[in-house]
Amino acid sequence: MRLKKLTLLFLAMAVAANGGFLLAQQASPTPAAQVPAAAQPSPSVSQPDSADDAEPKLPPTDDPREIVRRAVEMDHHNFERAQKYTCTQREVTKELDKHGNAKSTDIKTYDVNYYFGEFYSRLVQKDDKPLSDSDQKKEDEKLEKFLSKRRKESDEDREKRAAKDRKDREESRAFARDVLNAYDFRMVGEERIDGTDTWVIEGIPRKDFKPTQPHADMLKKIKGRMWIEKKNYNWVKIEAEAFDTISFGLFLFRIHPGSRFVLETQHVNNELWAVKRLYINGGARIALLKNAAIEQEDIFSNFKKFSTSVTILPGVKEVPPNQQPPK
Repeated sequence: MRLKKLTLLFLAMAVAANGGFLLAQQASPTPAAQVPAAAQPSPSVSQPDSADDAEPKLPPTDDPREIVRRAVEMDHHNFERAQKYTCTQREVTKELDKHGNAKSTDIKTYDVNYYFGEFYSRLVQKDDKPLSDSDQKKEDEKLEKFLSKRRKESDEDREKRAAKDRKDREESRAFARDVLNAYDFRMVGEERIDGTDTWVIEGIPRKDFKPTQPHADMLKKIKGRMWIEKKNYNWVKIEAEAFDTISFGLFLFRIHPGSRFVLETQHVNNELWAVKRLYINGGARIALLKNAAIEQEDIFSNFKKFSTSVTILPGVKEVPPNQQPPK
């Protein structure tokens, strides 16, 4: 339980540093089991939507703040594209001793899908091995419970859930605006990463920053650099580090100075910039008890675009595929 809480704390720091990119790209690790064929999106090898080419061409700029602003806007477009993809997420989490050596290691692999209007992660391996029969049964039951709840969901409840999702996205955009206001951005160079030309921009916290969103005050204690591709202003890489103690919940949780994270993305199917690697390393104290430290690396791979279609039933309205129940 302690390790999980620490991971969530560092993810909160990561989200704060990059203005919501992870909220759009990373599914919450809700384990699930084998998805019935009728409920599972069908992976497609169809041609991409050429989303990059479809974006309106913006006038050239060398203003680092404007470049970051455009990257934030592209993040919102990527969220819509990500809903059309499945992928695999391998998560390696280590609890470290005071010398930085691993005391324990936990490895989990998920298949990430998009069902009923939300991301869903299906646990498929532990420690790089298939699940045991008992674990598989538990995951099957969790999945069936989830699907059953969604199938029985009323129109009113479905709209409430959709409204909450819209609110979360609006809050993410507001947080992104706080990020833009929290830093002075400085161009420090150019770099080619995996064949992509990028600007390298440093974010220097502003002392006069006044946050408008919950937890945005932590931005004053995070510094970092970002690599933004020149063609369409997408994030390619972000590095950030806490240089002061970050507190949550009236000092019940504290992230120590020196905690850092790295986010790397990949260009998928010539249309989606998706998370490739997330690395977190840092220390924290929970409820003013013993200090603990973690190192976590998530690798995202095997991205597949699934086909979208509409099933028309006699005498009833159209049923989108992400709301179709399994047979």
